Amino acid sequence: MGLERTNRMDDWKEAETRVQRAHELYEQEHWAEAAAELRAAIDVNPYNASWHFNLGLTLEAMGEYPHACEAYQSGLEIDPDDVETLNCLGVDLTRIGKYAESLDAFERIETIDPSFEPSYCNRIVTYTELGDHDRAEMMFYLARQVVDECPLCFYNLGGSLYAREKYEKAIWCWEQTLRLDARHRHANARIAETLWARGELQEACPYYDAELEIAADDMDTLLDYGELLMDMDRSDEAERKFRAVLELAPDNAEAHYGLGELAMKRDKFTVAEAQFRLVLSLDRDYAGANTRLGRILLHQGRVREAVKHLQAELELREIDADVLQELGELFIEARQMRQANLVLNRLVHMQPDDPHAQHNLAVSFFLLHRFDDGIRHCRKALKLKPQYPLALYNLALAHVQKGQISRARRYAARALTISPKDENVRKLSRQLGLSGLLGRLRVRLSPRRRRDMIDEHTRSE
Repeated sequence: MGLERTNRMDDWKEAETRVQRAHELYEQEHWAEAAAELRAAIDVNPYNASWHFNLGLTLEAMGEYPHACEAYQSGLEIDPDDVETLNCLGVDLTRIGKYAESLDAFERIETIDPSFEPSYCNRIVTYTELGDHDRAEMMFYLARQVVDECPLCFYNLGGSLYAREKYEKAIWCWEQTLRLDARHRHANARIAETLWARGELQEACPYYDAELEIAADDMDTLLDYGELLMDMDRSDEAERKFRAVLELAPDNAEAHYGLGELAMKRDKFTVAEAQFRLVLSLDRDYAGANTRLGRILLHQGRVREAVKHLQAELELREIDADVLQELGELFIEARQMRQANLVLNRLVHMQPDDPHAQHNLAVSFFLLHRFDDGIRHCRKALKLKPQYPLALYNLALAHVQKGQISRARRYAARALTISPKDENVRKLSRQLGLSGLLGRLRVRLSPRRRRDMIDEHTRSE
């Protein structure tokens, strides 16, 4: 019996030593090793709630939020009223989208200790994620009754305001965060993001610089800043940001994607192709990479290979409207008209009130010689945007193809009224007015990846 007791005590001492070692490893950001030490200690003594809590913090630092939740829950089985553990559990449950369980954890804190301010502060984020912004603001004011000026509360409320596109108020909140804590992580970056969303690109730059002064190795900030600089045509600076990311993480797919985009802007298609292929080798489901590769291959005349990559992009689980718009254009360029029609049909179902989506679908129908379907969608585009010269022009040509010259003249006349300097419109009007000669259908889609979707011939006037 004495020997067993001695062995048990030796094991416990070893467990304590492992926990101490885990603390040191955690401070050095060697989180995987720290987690291994904590798990070994817990195997010896599974009844120490603080060790489960520390394991949860370590897993959280590694981004393993579901496993962190499990560790916190194990700690709560031993000490169910520990508000720090409940708070961390609530935060990570929000991160993995388990909002009801997260709210339960925060509300449980409130019954144990109503003065524990983080339970209100962190609920701002949970309610923001749920889209319940009234309750998010209520949590902000409840938190202020406990701690009047909490920088994190202002930061979290800024997120709710940003989600509602209340950009001025969001910026004010993040400025308050910085007033209370000048080195608060991500507040400067959020201000920069908001200014960028408002089109104030130059004004956003100093805030990204300020964020990088606080954390020069913040990869998210470096990547976002690189994209902003690319939008500003400051390609060399953008490249430096992406390469800074790769110095920290050589296999970062997003940085390689950014370098591929830069290479395309510089017409270095071989370099761009290599970057996008590298992106797909790192993450075969990386959104947009197959589309970019398809565009390059089409440019090089490698149509069959291009179509394979465009199809691969379509098979991704999630695909946004901008990508569908671009895919429709590229399938048309590859003369894959049926596939283009399917893609643009999908775009219209996603954005039925977008006149440009309706028009682009009409174009795909015209190219399939399905003029009635094309005319129907062109008319829908004009209901949504009556002053749409490209839709009017193509509608006129469609009626010419159907032999309905008087209708074609009316649409051509409307297009000419809106775009009197457009040579194609003027030529069609002359043909219809003089001899009824057939024009050629203009199949160019609306410019891609622009929210305002202004047609090029309109911009040139």
